[in-house]
Amino acid sequence: MHFNNSDYIIEQFKLEEENFDSLAKLITHAFINDENAIKEGASIAFSEQTFKTMYGAPSIDRDLFVRAIHKPTGKIVGFIGAIPRKLSIEGKIYKFAVPSWLSVHSDHQNNGLAKAMGALLFEKGMEKGYDGAFSLHEPEQHGIDVSSAVVRDKEIKFERVVTLTKFVIKAFDVDEVAKVVRLKWYEKLVFRLFQKYKKIQSDCIRLFEEKDIPEMYEIIQEQVERNQLSIVPELDDLKWMLTNPNVICVVHEDRHKKVNGFMLAWEFLLAGMGHKISYGWLDMVHIHRLTIQEGSNLANFLCQKCDEAKWFGLQTPYIPYFDMKALKKAKFFFFGKKINLDVFNMTNIEIPKEVETFYFDWR
Repeated sequence: MHFNNSDYIIEQFKLEEENFDSLAKLITHAFINDENAIKEGASIAFSEQTFKTMYGAPSIDRDLFVRAIHKPTGKIVGFIGAIPRKLSIEGKIYKFAVPSWLSVHSDHQNNGLAKAMGALLFEKGMEKGYDGAFSLHEPEQHGIDVSSAVVRDKEIKFERVVTLTKFVIKAFDVDEVAKVVRLKWYEKLVFRLFQKYKKIQSDCIRLFEEKDIPEMYEIIQEQVERNQLSIVPELDDLKWMLTNPNVICVVHEDRHKKVNGFMLAWEFLLAGMGHKISYGWLDMVHIHRLTIQEGSNLANFLCQKCDEAKWFGLQTPYIPYFDMKALKKAKFFFFGKKINLDVFNMTNIEIPKEVETFYFDWR
C-alpha cells in the first residue's frame, strides 16, 4: 500500500477492549459531524457498549482493524474495522467479512486517510484468506466513493447484489425523535399515526430465557436453507449477543412451549442537532413460522419492552427475509430509502446474477 502523506501513519492494529471507549468517541465525532448528519440529523452515536456490540463477539478477528495516527500529536484520527461472517451462497460456504464504521476525524478529512485505511484492511483480509467482503452503501454517503477507489486500485471485482428500497421505523415519542431527526410537519403527522402500539398479554409471548438458545439457533439456521445468500449463524456469537445489557429479545412459543419465532433489538444512540436519544436497532426478525397475527403480537410486545427500557423507537433497513405484513399490522412505518448491498469479490467466486432472497443480520 502506498500512502504519501508524511503527517500520518496508517497501520493495522490488534483490537483490545481498552480501545473500545476512545474508538467509540472517534466514530461518534466522525458521524455526527458528517455533512448530511449536520443538516438532517439521524446519525448514530457510539457508546462503549455499542462498540462492544459490534466488535466484542467471540468470532471477531482482532487483527482486522486499521487506524490512522496523526504523527505531530500522536492521536488516533481514523478507524475502520471488519466483522467476520460466513456467507452461504446457494449452499456453499465462504469466508467473508463486513468492513464497517469507517471514520475520520473532521479535522483530518480530505487527506486520503479513508482510502488508505480501506486499502490496508483489504490487504490484510486477502493475506488471511478471506474470499470477499460485503458492505451496505447509502447512495448519498461517501462510503461508496472510498469502496470504489479501493477496488479500482486493488483490481477487486465489485458487484452490486441487492438494492434495498425500504426502511422500517417505529417511533414511540415523535417529539423526542424530532430533536435528533429533522422532520417536516407532514412527516411528524404521519409518524404520529404510527406512534402507538398494542399492549400484549399472551401465554405464548415472553422475554427470552437462556434455555431458548438451541431452539432460536435452529430457527436462524433455517434462513440458510430459505435464502440464496445468507449469513451463517454462529452459536457462540448468538449466546454472547444475548448476554449484552443493551439487547432486548422476545420469543413466541407454540402450543408445546417450543420457541417458534423471536425478535431481537439492541440499543444505540440516535443523534443529531446537538441531542442524543436511546433507540433500538431491529436486528433479527425470525417470524417465518408464525401467522401474521402472531408476528404482529410479537412485534407489539417488543415495542412494549423497548418503551419500558426508555428507548424511543426501533429502526432497520427492510431486508425481505421476513414478511412485512406482520410489522405493518403492528403499525411499523415502511418508507422509501435506497441502500445498496455490494460485494467485494476477492477470489472471483460465482454470485447469482439475480438475487431474490437474502438474509443478513447486523451483529
